[in-house]
Amino acid sequence: MTSASAAPKSTHLAVNDWEPNLRSVCDWLAPTWALDQWIAVNPFWGLKHLPASRADALLRQHGGFSIVMPAEFYLEAWEGGRIREEDLLASLNESASTESPEQLLGWLKNSHANVERSFGSVIDSFPPVEEDQAAIEAVCAQIAGTCAAFFDQHQAGWSGSVANQNLYRFWLDSTRDNVLLDANTGVSGARSCLQTLPANLDEAIERAVSMLGLCPEELQAIAHSWLLRVNGWAAWCRGEDWRAQLEARSSDRVWELLGIALAWETIGLQCAPASRKATYLKQRAAMARSQTAALADKRWVWHRAFEIRYQQTLWQSLATAPHHDAHHESPPAVQAVFCIDVRSEVMRRHLETSYPQVRTLGFAGFFGLAVEHQEHGPKLPVRRLPGLLPAPYRFVSNSGSLRSDHQINRRLDQREITRSSVRKAKYSSLSTFTLVETTGLAWGWKLIRDSLKKTASDGSVPECDGRLVHKTTGDPLTDAEKADLVAGMLRGMSLTSDFAPLVVFVGHGSHTNNNPNQAGLDCGACGGQSGAVNASLAARLFNEPSVRALLAKRDIPVPDSTWAVAAEHCTLTDTVNWLDTERVPDSHLSGLAKLQAGFVQAGVAVRRERASALGLNGLDDDALLAMLKQRGRDWSEVRPEWGLANNAAIVFARRELTRSVDLGGRVFLHEYDPDMDPNGDILESLLSAPMVVANWINLQYFASVTSPQTYGSGNKLLHSVIGGKLGVIEGNDPQLRIGLPLQSVHDGQHWRHEPVRLTVLIDAPRHRIERVLQQRSEVAALAENQWLFLYRHTGNGVECYREGAWHSPTGGNGSGS
Repeated sequence: MTSASAAPKSTHLAVNDWEPNLRSVCDWLAPTWALDQWIAVNPFWGLKHLPASRADALLRQHGGFSIVMPAEFYLEAWEGGRIREEDLLASLNESASTESPEQLLGWLKNSHANVERSFGSVIDSFPPVEEDQAAIEAVCAQIAGTCAAFFDQHQAGWSGSVANQNLYRFWLDSTRDNVLLDANTGVSGARSCLQTLPANLDEAIERAVSMLGLCPEELQAIAHSWLLRVNGWAAWCRGEDWRAQLEARSSDRVWELLGIALAWETIGLQCAPASRKATYLKQRAAMARSQTAALADKRWVWHRAFEIRYQQTLWQSLATAPHHDAHHESPPAVQAVFCIDVRSEVMRRHLETSYPQVRTLGFAGFFGLAVEHQEHGPKLPVRRLPGLLPAPYRFVSNSGSLRSDHQINRRLDQREITRSSVRKAKYSSLSTFTLVETTGLAWGWKLIRDSLKKTASDGSVPECDGRLVHKTTGDPLTDAEKADLVAGMLRGMSLTSDFAPLVVFVGHGSHTNNNPNQAGLDCGACGGQSGAVNASLAARLFNEPSVRALLAKRDIPVPDSTWAVAAEHCTLTDTVNWLDTERVPDSHLSGLAKLQAGFVQAGVAVRRERASALGLNGLDDDALLAMLKQRGRDWSEVRPEWGLANNAAIVFARRELTRSVDLGGRVFLHEYDPDMDPNGDILESLLSAPMVVANWINLQYFASVTSPQTYGSGNKLLHSVIGGKLGVIEGNDPQLRIGLPLQSVHDGQHWRHEPVRLTVLIDAPRHRIERVLQQRSEVAALAENQWLFLYRHTGNGVECYREGAWHSPTGGNGSGS
């Protein structure tokens, strides 16, 4: 890949050299998912090969925005004590800067620089179409409108989308018929130029490259700049390609979108007067000069100081916490396995207080079961696993008999046919307002009910009865395959012996009505779904006698006296739904009742802790629970809960390291016992999967705060869902918005999420961590380029991995081993 920081060359690309350069730009993008399967994504994933500060410089050059906060944010943090002098000194030490804190403070107080693109499009020089719309904005709106029509799943009245159709060809055919194209875009002559464009995508891109006459770095810059202008749709196209790759299918949507963008650039060049072409060439020369400089931004020193203050607070909390030695405590009555989600940290802490006989563990919420779920009815299978992974298995719902399954499917199919007919009538060109006029009164009761908040929030869990089969063949899993899944799960959570009489797998989900962003409140490890299905499946596999027998042969002896049960923690209300309790043996009912009582008591404490952030202080316990339930069924509520806001760190260690420590709901907790992983294989899987998922979540929230115009989805109050459940637009702007809504990270007065990069703390020897970095290039890139910070617990403190060596947190050499 051509380095983004390399000095531009004077020679132009040969025709046969353009594709690798442009293909690399497509890889700079991160994917996105549909609303009903929405997962948090690191929007900088495609730039992880660059240091974070260098990626910021690239985005400022090509996109005109920065990924750190404005200077005023850091000045306020300094004046409020959120950044201290020792933090600034530590940051200066890390960056090897020779400046003093006084100099940096003086710069910060006088910094009012605006971030602007250093390399744009020739269409930037065209006069505005309207007073408040530049020509380039109108062109990007035209591209976005084409994408909205092409990718529409069922919402539009006249969708021309064909599953296997080429996006570029669809754009070309539909745009050629637009007689108002010149007037709407402000590019006079555009429609005439369209007639000369090749119908073949690769030929069109090759023609554009030849016409533009750019060197490699300029070609990448103009391509990246265009994709950032339609960033939401570019991310959707990247997601289409990403999901196709996971399923061994072919997809080239980003390439097709890039073909459209480069076609517009050539149209602009053909239609621009000579004076504008001259301006464009001067702009290219300025871009070439700017790329030879590093464009250092002192805000990065301030930002790192801001992060160091949080890290110092975390280290102090761990150092002053009471120590627990699991080997000297009485055996637990219950082992409760929670998702690593930061909201689980609060529930675990209070459960351990209300029911001291429980030992809690953290594990990825899909419980190592890479499945997609096929429910009854016409629904497509739903992935219940991280977006990074393929799904080799399918969990197919069944009721226990083929006849019953057939009846259920017929009923659900008929209901969907009815709904589809209503949708078709609603959007038909012939219906105009007749459907509304004839059925309006029938729907009026629903509006009244919703307005009065009388709708029952859907607290039900998905269907959990079914059979597990191979996705490709439909064959059931063998006992040995099931045992392998359970063994991998148990080793991954460092639970292979000393089983308690009762083991509970606790998934989580959030239940809200009329909330397009609901999937963002569910389990990120489960593909934006509730973790209930995975938890139930994990418990059932664990309880199978044939699986138990094979586990014993794999050195995981599970006593006959141990039983597993599943539950779902509702993060909206902090109540718990219990699954499959009818299967629990009589011998375990008493223990289950005590655990359930402990969860009830813990839920009360968690709600009290959350009340302040939700503005619900002063309510008694019953009123607080009632209010939280009401927020879930209030269709006008824009902040039913705060989700994973303020997440900041992940810890891979025994629970004893963090037990009794108030981590403020900011830390992902994953169980890891280094004594059970001598070869480091478990650590490798943890750092390459759960840690990456946490990184995606962390930087999704980070970017939604630091760069909300590009990586946030804007104001919820202005959202319209498009393409069925494809995504949201803001107002009448056809640009697809990705990331988190403003209301998910801001309370109207203050940011509820502090934008800090993920701190990763690992209890493992140096050589074991270094081995993972050597074998997993994507993990090494995240750590070495400071997209996260890697620390290890030494027994007496922590040390940081930076620039290939271990250092003390303040910058000196570490002393751990």
